Amino acid sequence: MMLNLRLDRHQWAGVLCALLCWCMPSAAQNEHTTKPTHDSICLNEVVVSTHRQTMGANQIGTQLNQTAITNAMGRSLGSLLEGVSGMSSIQTGTIVSKPVIHGMYGNRILLVSNGARLTGQQWGADHAPEVDKNSYSNIEVVKGADAVKYGSEALGGIILMQPAPLPYDVRGLHGMVSALYGTNGRRFGASGYLESSFKWHGNWAWRLHLNTENGGDRSTAHYLLNNTGMRENDLALALGYSRDAWRLEAGYNLFTQKLGVMQSAQMGNEQLLQERIRLGRPVDFTPFSRQIGYPFQQINHHIAFLKAFYDNDKLGHFAFQSTFQQDNRRENRIRRLNHSDIPMVSLHLKSWQNSLVWNKGYNHWKSEAGAQMLITDNNNERGTGVVPIIPNYTEVAFGLYGLQKYTADRWGMEAGVRFDGQQTKADGYDWTGKRYGGKRDFTNFTYSLGGHYHINRQLKLTSHFGVAWRAPHVYELYSNGNELSSGIFVKGDSTLRSEQSYKWITSLKYTSKVVDVELAGYLQWINNYIFDQPTGRNITVVSGAYPVFQYTQTRAFFQGVDLDTHIRPISSLDYHLVTAMIWAREMPSHTYLPYIPSFRLTHSLTWSLPFLKAFAPTIGLTHRFVAKQTRFNPATDLIATSPDAYHLMGFEASFSVPMREGQSFRFSLMGDNIFNREYKEYTNRSRYYAHDMGRDVRCMITWNF
Repeated sequence: MMLNLRLDRHQWAGVLCALLCWCMPSAAQNEHTTKPTHDSICLNEVVVSTHRQTMGANQIGTQLNQTAITNAMGRSLGSLLEGVSGMSSIQTGTIVSKPVIHGMYGNRILLVSNGARLTGQQWGADHAPEVDKNSYSNIEVVKGADAVKYGSEALGGIILMQPAPLPYDVRGLHGMVSALYGTNGRRFGASGYLESSFKWHGNWAWRLHLNTENGGDRSTAHYLLNNTGMRENDLALALGYSRDAWRLEAGYNLFTQKLGVMQSAQMGNEQLLQERIRLGRPVDFTPFSRQIGYPFQQINHHIAFLKAFYDNDKLGHFAFQSTFQQDNRRENRIRRLNHSDIPMVSLHLKSWQNSLVWNKGYNHWKSEAGAQMLITDNNNERGTGVVPIIPNYTEVAFGLYGLQKYTADRWGMEAGVRFDGQQTKADGYDWTGKRYGGKRDFTNFTYSLGGHYHINRQLKLTSHFGVAWRAPHVYELYSNGNELSSGIFVKGDSTLRSEQSYKWITSLKYTSKVVDVELAGYLQWINNYIFDQPTGRNITVVSGAYPVFQYTQTRAFFQGVDLDTHIRPISSLDYHLVTAMIWAREMPSHTYLPYIPSFRLTHSLTWSLPFLKAFAPTIGLTHRFVAKQTRFNPATDLIATSPDAYHLMGFEASFSVPMREGQSFRFSLMGDNIFNREYKEYTNRSRYYAHDMGRDVRCMITWNF
């Protein structure tokens, strides 16, 4: 029997529409979908979306999406990134947190915000990055020393923070609003954005993002940490125009934050200092308060940027960006004669950076070249009545680089080279009235070589070797004062030289429907490694007594292993494990370096309930184990022991309620340290005086529209 498959155009249209409805049942079941007829066909809109990935195929790292960032609302950037293998955080108290990649933090981690390096007062352990993580849709962590493309200070790695592309030619108002309440500190917050293109011209697009958070005294498992409240208000505005080969974008970001400083870190005399360190916890407590008293930090960070892009099939892709940043930091402490309202530290940093990047792909090759310039000016406010902790300074830095990439079907390679120059000028007066400072010039060549090879469809090998460098910061050269939150007195060394790093990292990644495993190992040699260590002396100033730390240099060797595993025995169940181990030694004496994270393991089990799929319900449990730091040198610390190992449990439960026209509400309940364990983290600079944060339960509602 022979079938006749000859159909007219109307019959073919009906078959096509039926197939589309079968492939997209949610659309077919929508009561507003027009039924197909022989006279008209209504095809539902198909949206294909993806994430921009700045990290290349020859780099090793991790990408966090919008969902992970939104779920971390109410937590710091450092705590968000702790879920990435090989990453941890160094803290000062319960609020200030800095990301750590492979044992390195601060000026050894390069933060790139919306295409420009973040410039601020990040030199102290008690200075967190001046950035609102909620305004980004994508955060990538590059673990290699990729200094060729991004410049100096990328010894440990790079954190790339990118907002979503502007919605050109997208009609209607879209956005998201999230509201949060957290039990620890009785804090509340809200974050959200609106975006659209202009009705009168689809080539124009805009986005407005707002964020606010308000919290009172945080608490450990058994006591309050007085004067640890926080206020934060942020704004981000972007406007863009796109037509043919051109795209122009401009924007403004404002980050404002006020942080209370734990009063138990401020000592009245040397005897009280020794007693507080011996007890390891505050002695006096006051009832819970939302008020932020003295001492406190106040930060205002402004960013204004202009971008221009040009695409040409023959000439390639050009990208120019000019970014201006202004960072104002004030630190007020308890002062005599009612002068507490006059800041003891008041720094005003301005920076202007420009970059021009060209790249072009042809056949299997891609070439890239770029030039960057950064001018920084940092001044102390006059009239504070105290000697500034660092002198006034200016920095001028420039760099030129080139990259060549080759990509075949199963493998690829890249090589790059870069030249950098930097001039630092500092000028100030010390507490004796003596003038100090001077001019330092630094130049450096860096290079990198990386490649990847797909052994088969499931197994990928990636390896990268990079040379990076970092000039000593003015704080490390000339500091002479006490850090407000950590309660230590720091002295610099004007003879310090540039750090030179050689890092080799290799990753083996296996991917299948059931298991995803990535195992990465790295070796890193650093000449002239700069760190601060206690001198064994204390100093008494007007505000109290503090242990003295001195900056010094040595040759260092880092090595470690990262493991990231997903196991999905069934489609609705996901077991996720990340762990990391770091060994860091001083080469001449082979003694351990201070403030290196100990072994840690975090694993979670998430169940996406197979019933009620329309509501996408999920339940998850998390367990974190942090070992006692045995790779520890008592001579580089204030006390002869490191904190004990600890276990923390957490949970997360959420479900969505779909609404009309693609809108939805999502309700989430999350908890950290749910058994309220009392513990201390080795990398917390406030562990000498207090424990870490106790139980915290967060409730969040998110509206997508």
